[in-house]
Amino acid sequence: MKLLSLIFALANLSFLSAFAQDSVYCVDLHQPDFEQYTLLNQGIEGKKLIMLGEMHYMAANSTIQTGLWIYLNQRFGVRHLLIEFGQAEAYLYNQYLQTGDEWYINHTFQGFSGYVEFISAWRKLYEYNLGLDSSKKLVVNGLDLERDPGLSATMYKLLSPYQADPEINNLRDSIKARLDTIGVERDTKEYIYHLRSRVSTLPLPDDENKQIINDILNNQSFVSSMEKRDSLMAESFLALDTADEVYFGQFGFAHAMLSSRNGLAAILNNSEEYRNQVLVMNMYYVNSDNSHPFEGLSDCPVFLYRIDPDNEEWGGFAKRGQWAWVLKDQSRYTQQE
Repeated sequence: MKLLSLIFALANLSFLSAFAQDSVYCVDLHQPDFEQYTLLNQGIEGKKLIMLGEMHYMAANSTIQTGLWIYLNQRFGVRHLLIEFGQAEAYLYNQYLQTGDEWYINHTFQGFSGYVEFISAWRKLYEYNLGLDSSKKLVVNGLDLERDPGLSATMYKLLSPYQADPEINNLRDSIKARLDTIGVERDTKEYIYHLRSRVSTLPLPDDENKQIINDILNNQSFVSSMEKRDSLMAESFLALDTADEVYFGQFGFAHAMLSSRNGLAAILNNSEEYRNQVLVMNMYYVNSDNSHPFEGLSDCPVFLYRIDPDNEEWGGFAKRGQWAWVLKDQSRYTQQE
């Protein structure tokens, strides 16, 4: 009888170990083996939006984004990245992916700060994008508010073809002066009003550049309440999603929680069109008090954990998203000297 009990206990232990192993994936950030993450791949199948809720300014963010986006493109054909910035920022990313000119990436919000991990990750994305067929090329889409320095940098570039006109060149020079002295700013509402007024008087030809300029300046997503921002981002996504595409979004943790009634992830997931079509992976840093339950799950410095919604211990976490990226002893971004 004791022998049978021991065999039964060992069998149970073996089952639990197998379950834990299936639910925890140790991740090498520089060579993530996503192809082997069976449960994750099963979860991605059939989803419309894969959303990464990041902890801003963690060094791991850009590395995770890069590895995950490349993998999603290779296996699931995901071309589109959604970012927590406006269309001007997306323009800079897309120009960099198309040209390799680092002026563009250096004038994005994070590139302007010279974050080493960020620059390195986007260089990798550029090299990867070079080898893609046109039907698989990577595209960045801005759903949120416009911010400097990206706004000024984009306006400066879009106006450059018309600098022979003195009036246009005068505005372009003023934008360049702002860009050279501004630093990183988030709230650009009054400046957008100023640009709208100035651009409306310019003799711009009716071409693609003018259309992009108007789209950027007519973005109504000014800094306001978090709730308003999320609803506007949801509207922007609905307007974007006109084809049979799957999207990868990287947003701050607060926007990517399924439990946040008015958050972007929840708004989309609770809508009729996207119900159960959103897969959320939120990042947790185990040194913080609200993330300590993850600490004992794995010895890995970085691991993916599939949250069991039926386990009461993980109930609160399961309401936020289906997967957790767990970071141990991860540094913040470092700046180039």
